[in-house]
Amino acid sequence: MGVAIAAATAAVGVIVLVVLTTADDDRPTGAAPTAAATSGGATATQASPSAPSPVEESAPAPPQTVTGLIAELTARPDAAGPAGPQLRDGLQGFVSGDEAVRQRSAQQVLPIVISGEALDPRYATASRLALFRTMTGLSPAPSAPAGSPTCLEVRQGTPPEVVQGYARQVLDQLPAWQADGFPADESARLQAAITPVAAGQATVELRPCPGR
Repeated sequence: MGVAIAAATAAVGVIVLVVLTTADDDRPTGAAPTAAATSGGATATQASPSAPSPVEESAPAPPQTVTGLIAELTARPDAAGPAGPQLRDGLQGFVSGDEAVRQRSAQQVLPIVISGEALDPRYATASRLALFRTMTGLSPAPSAPAGSPTCLEVRQGTPPEVVQGYARQVLDQLPAWQADGFPADESARLQAAITPVAAGQATVELRPCPGR
């Protein structure tokens, strides 16, 4: 009796296997390729939105001068990101003939430029280069309404705590700056200039630019 049941069970299993195999063989030959083609088409359709648009690729690079950035951000305040208007206002303060305005502008713009927070990385890099080159006399400085343009001068002395703090922040951020596009040679020059300031061995002053 047990042998008969086992034989019957085995027979049912064979029949089921044959039915499944036959059903698979009877499937229209075009079904699998059609599904594959549909899947491939869906993949292509989904991938296309991630491709960069021609407009993004052809976007002009931001100016790398103070005057150029002021003009750019006056015409398009949001071009640099949410902090663009603050960056513009801070840069405008550097061309003021009022020393108090220049000091306030520095306090406003330096944290934005150093951190790059809420700035398009391209504009963050451009503003860093513009300020560094201008304040070291490497690029023309905007003429203030009164007096001569000022440049940064490193000299021996104990830096004010706030100046030393900014110098340390810049040194900490330099790797991130370079990742955003700040040139390696400019980074090396900046690091050499402010390392003594960050260490408390030198200070910086704003003086008339050389040859002005």
